[in-house]
Amino acid sequence: MITNTLINEHWLKEFSPIPLNYNMKELHIYIKLAETIWVLPLLGDDWYDELLEQVSKNELSDANSTALVEAIYPLLGFAVAYESLPLLWAHISEVGITKGKSDNSDSLDLKDMTYIQQHMRAQVEVRKDFCKKWICNHWQSFPYFDPCQAGCDASCGCNCGCEGELNKPNPNLQIYNTCRRNPELI
Repeated sequence: MITNTLINEHWLKEFSPIPLNYNMKELHIYIKLAETIWVLPLLGDDWYDELLEQVSKNELSDANSTALVEAIYPLLGFAVAYESLPLLWAHISEVGITKGKSDNSDSLDLKDMTYIQQHMRAQVEVRKDFCKKWICNHWQSFPYFDPCQAGCDASCGCNCGCEGELNKPNPNLQIYNTCRRNPELI
């Protein structure tokens, strides 16, 4: 089990759409994955390492505690749910990959699962933008945070002197859309 993460089971239940009675042991590998894909590019290595150390020692500064609860955990809760979504729907067992199905309910079909995945992705992107804006508005409270590394720009109003784009897509995960050659065919 991965233990060195920013979020624990209590906060994950608080900030994610995953049911409270879900077996959280199945999600532990996705916590580190979600942190690496969604949170680390925002915070930068130095601040991320500082947060990991403070969380592991349970000695958070007031500023870091506020940042976690107000900006980072809302993003991370949904990011963990998004990254673990395929295996919340299906399970790998001795017989292969099976749909998670109980005696009383039917499993989702692929169309429903695609809708949920797209909705979760949209939620994560909105929360990522909110997290960036929140951090950029409070960047002076975090000495290890480099706003330029996080993609801050002058339009956010933080006066950090960066020239980047605030809303650029996550470089670790992209959605590609195909171009329609002839839109009149539809």
